[in-house]
Amino acid sequence: MLITNYITSAWRNILRHKLFSIINIMGLAIGLAAVMLIALYVRYETSYDSFWKNADNIYRLHYHMAPFGQKPGDYVAAPPSVKDAIKRDFPEIEFAARFAMINRPIEYKGDVFQESLRLADPEFIKIFDFKVLEGDLSAAINDNSSIIFTRKTAEKYFGKTDPLGQIVTINQGPFVRDYKVGAIIDDIPENSILKITTLLGLFEDDWKDIHYLQDWFQPYFIHTYFSLMPDTDISDRFVDFIDRVFPPIPNGDTSRKTSDAISFSYMNVKDLHLKAVGEFEIGVTNGALASDDDYTSVILFSVIAMLILIIASINFINLSTARAGSRAKEVSLRKTVGASRNNLIFQFIGESVFLSVIALLVSLCLVEFSLPYYSDFVKEPLALNYNFTTLGFMVAITLFVGILGGVYPAYILSSFHPSQHLRSNKSVDNDRTIGLRTTLVILQFTISIALFVSTAAIYSQFYYIQNWDFGYNNKNLLSIWGGTNKLFNERKNILIDRLKKLPQVANVTTTSNFSPGYADPSADPLRTENMDSSNPIMINERSVGYDFFKTYEIPVIAGRTFAEGRNDERDKTEKVLNGTAYTASVILNYSAMQKLGFSSPKESIDKKIYVNYGKHEDGSKIEGPFKIIGVIPDIHLQSLKEKTPAEYYRIDTKFAFYITMRYRGSSTELLSKVRQIWKEEIPSAAFNPIFSEETMARNYPQEQNQMIMFAAFSGLAIFIACLGLFGLASFTAERRTKEIGIRKVFGAEVWQIVKLLVWQFSKPVLIANIIAWPIAYLAMSRWLESFVYRIDDMVIIALCLVAGLTALLIAWATVAGNSYAVARQNPIKALRYE
Repeated sequence: MLITNYITSAWRNILRHKLFSIINIMGLAIGLAAVMLIALYVRYETSYDSFWKNADNIYRLHYHMAPFGQKPGDYVAAPPSVKDAIKRDFPEIEFAARFAMINRPIEYKGDVFQESLRLADPEFIKIFDFKVLEGDLSAAINDNSSIIFTRKTAEKYFGKTDPLGQIVTINQGPFVRDYKVGAIIDDIPENSILKITTLLGLFEDDWKDIHYLQDWFQPYFIHTYFSLMPDTDISDRFVDFIDRVFPPIPNGDTSRKTSDAISFSYMNVKDLHLKAVGEFEIGVTNGALASDDDYTSVILFSVIAMLILIIASINFINLSTARAGSRAKEVSLRKTVGASRNNLIFQFIGESVFLSVIALLVSLCLVEFSLPYYSDFVKEPLALNYNFTTLGFMVAITLFVGILGGVYPAYILSSFHPSQHLRSNKSVDNDRTIGLRTTLVILQFTISIALFVSTAAIYSQFYYIQNWDFGYNNKNLLSIWGGTNKLFNERKNILIDRLKKLPQVANVTTTSNFSPGYADPSADPLRTENMDSSNPIMINERSVGYDFFKTYEIPVIAGRTFAEGRNDERDKTEKVLNGTAYTASVILNYSAMQKLGFSSPKESIDKKIYVNYGKHEDGSKIEGPFKIIGVIPDIHLQSLKEKTPAEYYRIDTKFAFYITMRYRGSSTELLSKVRQIWKEEIPSAAFNPIFSEETMARNYPQEQNQMIMFAAFSGLAIFIACLGLFGLASFTAERRTKEIGIRKVFGAEVWQIVKLLVWQFSKPVLIANIIAWPIAYLAMSRWLESFVYRIDDMVIIALCLVAGLTALLIAWATVAGNSYAVARQNPIKALRYE
């Protein structure tokens, strides 16, 4: 009966004070909804590859190489020859397998699809437990003419036709082969770093001509996975393993140990998505550096969720405390008729929990409504599962906030004597209560301002990147990837001639290992005439076609660009060996010029350098002479998080991966014509257009998403804070109605009363600014350290000032409207208030 009375009393209070109730419920509901959405994102990001049965014991080998005197490199791949060696040397390793990704065209009944193939050693299926839907998985992966499809991929190729035994043709580059479908496995969940759609066995005999799988030092794009026996550790034995098993480092100092230059580590499969750092991550462009941005995002948004929950809880506590303070007469009457202190404590905490439960139900509605849009934005299949863990988490937070909001007023109100408050509805607020509310307002505005500055800084950096001068004109550039397709290399000149005849095309060129947004690392040892031949400098090599600099609109600082008929292309290796080769030409970027020791672009022109041409039969290197004919600025082909490396450019008309054209007019019309030409000339290869401007923008999806999510959740945090401020201002103005009436009788103007109330709420916002600015400045300065090219620190300081002013204006607008309405009331009505 008593509980029913409490519920009835709580419901009447909600209805009697509708504005207060709506503000309190909606503020907490929006906060809880935001926390749930972020929690879903964090839970998904941290669940990668945890579904494998043996996930706790599956690891990937990582490789660090620091050749003597050269730039070190971190790789999430490993040299291919290491797999068999670690299996022999470490008995704790149960199974080990290499895993590689290559993009190749697959042809089926005349249709060509570009597919990301996965190649793996047969033991791969013993490390990972795939669910087989049809066929024999073990037989398929052990057969070099069988292919394995996932269910979804099989449907793409064969529809409702039985896929087993179907024949597809794959151009692997070194060879073209028909493959029969040997098995169908269930689709790999999207929260997996493997990203398997097709799987082939990896056989060394197929690749022996290009020596990929026999290399001891270059990791290429090949990952090495292995399963360890439970509770074993092999990390402290890698140094001895390297010195015993590895051959001497080519061109290295033989007096030093191999382990001084290279090292290994390994990481559990569940940690790879968030924590792996290094080149050659699958799903990341070859040559790009897979980073811990995802891990940073998870931490970042976990913190934001906590801050939003703090702001929402502060609102709830503040408003609950403020409203409870006006219920002195009600409490006194209850105590007079026999209510004990415990009854009153239970009542106030119960009412607070009741409000928070309503807020939880509203927040669930908000989450269900917004989840499809949110899931589409973060590009992850998020879902709110109403299981015991999820419901327990949500109820625990709700009860915690509800109890926190009710416990302070409950203990304060239940402690006084009825005789002191039955004379009037006098507030029980004192300096301590008001001080607590002021402190909480300062805290929530500190958080809101810090989030505002962070959002603005992320946006400013992203805008800075988008408008950065990349050193070339990345607009109206269209590249087509032909890769290692044999027909593409045979017919590329015909293709170029046909593309040049299109009226929209201004220039056409070729590149080997790069296009804007895609740049494979390919360093060569270079030296000047003054350098020791045993100690060259590693500089990235870029092979280009004629008209490259014209097509990309790259200015020349000094010298000239490549021209036909001037012996710019390197001579044959045989002529270099017998001393009859002419001196070919190279062009340096500014960083390479400095690295080679030249003081100015002009000084470097016509100087001779020596470049690696290959190896003699005894393994010693062959050097060929080149003349520097030009110097260009550093051009940025990838993320501005990395400094442009030293690069040299040479002509190569025989081999290319990409054809790039500069066009004018509509890209849609051009794309249609280029696609038709491609289909006519190279029907066996899939058409892969790459627009430079779009590709470069995709270098920063993490920052772009962070910016949008930061803006959205920061906006919510500020909105919740202002909602609470509005409620407090409304309550304060109502409580000071009699004071306002007296002030008006004595001649106070409306604007003076508004100013009085506005100033009261301006002080905590000003204090919040002083606290928030250094926090935001330090946090954003730290975040910007990951960018080589970044906004100036003065921009962050300016943003702090703007955020402070904006917060003040929002607070003034929130409080002034409410204060103005109260200040305009007739003084007589105000004086009759009590």
